[in-house]
Amino acid sequence: MRILFVSTYPHLPDIIGGLQTTTHDLCRALALMGAEAAVLCGLNEHRTAGADLIPQRDETLGYSVFRVADPGEALAMVAAHFDPTAIVVQSGTALVPMVVRALETGRPTAVYLHNVETHQVGGILQPDPALLYLANSAFTAARWKALYGIDCAVIPPLVEADDYRVTETGNQVLFVNPTPIKGVEILFGLAAACPQFRFLVAESWTLDPRWRTLCRRRAEALGNIDWVPPTRDMRALYRRARCLLMPSLWEEAFGRTVIEAQVNGIPVLASNRGALPDTVGAGGLLVDPHAPIAVWAEALTRIMGDDHAALSQAAAEKAFLETAANSVTVGDLLSLLARHAFR
Repeated sequence: MRILFVSTYPHLPDIIGGLQTTTHDLCRALALMGAEAAVLCGLNEHRTAGADLIPQRDETLGYSVFRVADPGEALAMVAAHFDPTAIVVQSGTALVPMVVRALETGRPTAVYLHNVETHQVGGILQPDPALLYLANSAFTAARWKALYGIDCAVIPPLVEADDYRVTETGNQVLFVNPTPIKGVEILFGLAAACPQFRFLVAESWTLDPRWRTLCRRRAEALGNIDWVPPTRDMRALYRRARCLLMPSLWEEAFGRTVIEAQVNGIPVLASNRGALPDTVGAGGLLVDPHAPIAVWAEALTRIMGDDHAALSQAAAEKAFLETAANSVTVGDLLSLLARHAFR
């Protein structure tokens, strides 16, 4: 079986994010199950200058990646070349137009929804027997059911535990992706309110240089924040972490960084938005993102101190349950795609 994953977003290593990491892990896992996967993706802004409509193919990640400025325009060409059994259109900046392009190829098409942002749909999603809908969590599936009446099979992100497991952890509060929607203001508020703790901020998505400069100045002024560039080896971060801080203001559709951290028994302090309550489970604490910083500080003090041992154990147990189901998840995906393709 040959599966082509398609999105307008760039792919690794051009951008490091949940969608990209999930797709990468899924492509590798599919290969182990005897399937072949490829990715058609967009380009980063710094690579679009002078780019033409001919996709650039590389195999550096262990599978084919077709990179092009306009993936929608290139989809028919790549589909003819790769000859996929099914096309899986993933969340991007213009979802419906990409779905239409996929259907126009005449190949079985699935839509894998990784977020709940309606402004990126670019049209109307409809229940249609020509489309197989997938969602990365029960929360995501329920939201799209409420919005458009579509039924999604839940295929949670794969987290390969060995890719994130470390032999020892540290004493810092880890925060990934310093952007407003990820709760960077809560981070700065906590760093100011809790000078006894050291914070570690890791970039993820591409940051506007002006925003990075502003945030780094604020971090330097506080004096208890270490700032590091994006990394594909998250183990370097987990070796330094005692707690993962995830105070997202937007509705996280899953939050795979939670599971990555919990693999190492690192508990999570998160907002109670989106899928985070389910993803965190008993392996952390939840706070309303609009709560005063004093409430966040009290929860952080608990998770870094007296409650750490119990929450760490619960986090490790939660991660084990999630990661132990990986082969079942891949099997479920292949079964769904096969039934859709060969019906």
